[in-house]
Amino acid sequence: MLKSFRLHVFLAVVLCVVAFSVASRLLVANSAFEPLHGHFSEILARHAARELAQAPGPVQTGQLKNTLEKSLDDIRPDEVLVWTNQESPAAGALPALTRALGRGGIVWTLVNGQRPGQPFEMTDLNANAQDWRVLRTPHLQGHVYIAVQKVVLARSADGILQTRDAIVRNLLPMLLAFIVLVTLLLTRSALKPVLTLQKAFARVDVKNQTEHILPEQHYREFAGFISYFNALIDRLRASYAQAARFSSDAAHELRTPLTIIRGYLHRLVNESPDGSHAQIQLSLVAEEVERLISISNKLLILSQADAGRMTLEKQPIQFNDLVGEMVEDLKSAHRSLRFSVDLAPGISFAGDPELIQQLMSNLFGNAVKYNHPQGQVSFKAAKLPQMVVFSISNTTHLSQEGLDERVFERFYRHRVAENHEISRATGSGLGLSLCREIVTAHGGDIKLSVPAQGWVSFECTLPTDC
Repeated sequence: MLKSFRLHVFLAVVLCVVAFSVASRLLVANSAFEPLHGHFSEILARHAARELAQAPGPVQTGQLKNTLEKSLDDIRPDEVLVWTNQESPAAGALPALTRALGRGGIVWTLVNGQRPGQPFEMTDLNANAQDWRVLRTPHLQGHVYIAVQKVVLARSADGILQTRDAIVRNLLPMLLAFIVLVTLLLTRSALKPVLTLQKAFARVDVKNQTEHILPEQHYREFAGFISYFNALIDRLRASYAQAARFSSDAAHELRTPLTIIRGYLHRLVNESPDGSHAQIQLSLVAEEVERLISISNKLLILSQADAGRMTLEKQPIQFNDLVGEMVEDLKSAHRSLRFSVDLAPGISFAGDPELIQQLMSNLFGNAVKYNHPQGQVSFKAAKLPQMVVFSISNTTHLSQEGLDERVFERFYRHRVAENHEISRATGSGLGLSLCREIVTAHGGDIKLSVPAQGWVSFECTLPTDC
């Protein structure tokens, strides 16, 4: 199964978001308490400063304590203490706090965000195994002290963090939508240059020796890949040219001696006694020579097509006459086969007569060669406004497995037969490849189909003005 780049990016974005959320939560949990404690101290100092400003006389510590308890959320009476240095210590934690303050050596720091004229200082103390945040401010002839257990500050910070987590949970659908949007944008942005390069690869013509992909037209990160592709194409073109040149040279070199051999064989066949063993053997050799000449001719045409040098000598072709003559010859040579022809009248188009003759000969030859002894061959043709469409269908002893686009490859031989007793047909494996090259050179198309069990069909489309 192919991997999905978009899914990969989506999972990467999700992983980054989850990692960021967890890291930020841990970071806030470990480092946000002190700033939150400072903020709580600022709020406590502002409330106390407002009450002290409204009571210019001696401080009523009990009233101030009650007021602070009402002003601050989630605080219990035993978690806040208020006193002055002129009062005697009471029971509880207050005596321990006053003793700790009296020992000296305590470092006081100013509280941020204070009201002018009422400065507050703060420090942290431990009394009766409890941590306290102590604030003090000068008032009249002494100081007013306010002590709050730090558990109150921690509880307040936990509440803020829980509120943050609740907000994140509520925003989770929006966050997922954002992740999907970011994934689409990232993949679109990342894949766009890749798709552009892919289209450039698809436009490269292997037969054009001078065509390359210019690295300057793409991102510099692709420069090495483009250079490798250009070098690969050059090696492929060199191999392609060598193979085409070999096929062309071999075909040219073989045609002359094969033609001479064919001539001598025909003379020897004519000079031999009729029906003699020597005449039969010479006839078999002559048939194989004809086959070699046919193969060399096909190789020559294919090499010309590979090199882009297949020239068309276009002439008007009377398609009805061409097909009629071929079918009559096939009926005479293969009397056991049943032929049916559905040919529209007056079909003609412009094309190379020799190549079209070769095309039809190959298609009809295959229809006969790979057929049952009492099989059928069906031919249909029609003329459309801009093209001619015809098909050749035949029953076949070949297995449907392997009857696909591979039949147009050179030297491909379909060797799997349903009935091995009648599978004696031989061929060069070049006929259908040559058919495709001829049709392509005329601007048409040829397709293979299996319309029914035991049948095979070739449908060809040719433009009328090709």
